[in-house]
Amino acid sequence: MEEIQMRLDAGQEVSGQYLSYLLSNTNMSKKDVYGSVTELLLGGVDTTSNTMMWALYLLSQDPKAQDTLYQEVNSIIKEDKIPTAEDINSMPYFKAVIKETLRMYPVVPMNARLLSENDVIIGGHFFPKKTSFIMHHYAITHDETIFPEPKVFKPERWLRDGRERPSPFGSIPFGFGVRGCVGKRIAELEMHLGLARIIKLFEVKLDPNVGEVKALSRTVLVADRTVNFHFLERKHVTT
Repeated sequence: MEEIQMRLDAGQEVSGQYLSYLLSNTNMSKKDVYGSVTELLLGGVDTTSNTMMWALYLLSQDPKAQDTLYQEVNSIIKEDKIPTAEDINSMPYFKAVIKETLRMYPVVPMNARLLSENDVIIGGHFFPKKTSFIMHHYAITHDETIFPEPKVFKPERWLRDGRERPSPFGSIPFGFGVRGCVGKRIAELEMHLGLARIIKLFEVKLDPNVGEVKALSRTVLVADRTVNFHFLERKHVTT
């Protein structure tokens, strides 16, 4: 930050990434810049890494689902090729695994909105403006009236194969509309690329010393203990 500021004071052009932009193209105070960068790290690192951990945990607990995922990934991604967006779109079960992981363990278990402009009537109930709403995503995604067998990891519930699919608003881990997560696309890309690479190369097993893992809300949904895995290298047969 000091180096960027010295170049600005000297009238030099500053180009770069997010931090450079905040310092050179906005009127934000240093305190606001600190807050913005901290929020970026919290929103863009802890969220994705925790979701990846939950995905590996669920797959390690369900060998059949993990094998189904591996067969799909292996049929699309040949040898050591880095998967593309088109590859991911050709793997519906893979995308369903991520979607089901986020249903069972929404990275942000709850959030809030303030109804600031107008009075509204929702479901026959009157809410005056300035009403605060708390949305408990974890409770909604574990409601058996919305998701039958909510505690069971079932990626297939999201497949577009003619079966009845859940309400698209039953699980909205990234939010929706103009207030939705701005990092949704890059977060999905990170998880898709990372998980595809891992499953292609390794069979994932949970360390038997871990025990039962439970979820805790610490702003983001985290495990109540350190979760260790065993990564067993897959033996690829060339024909």
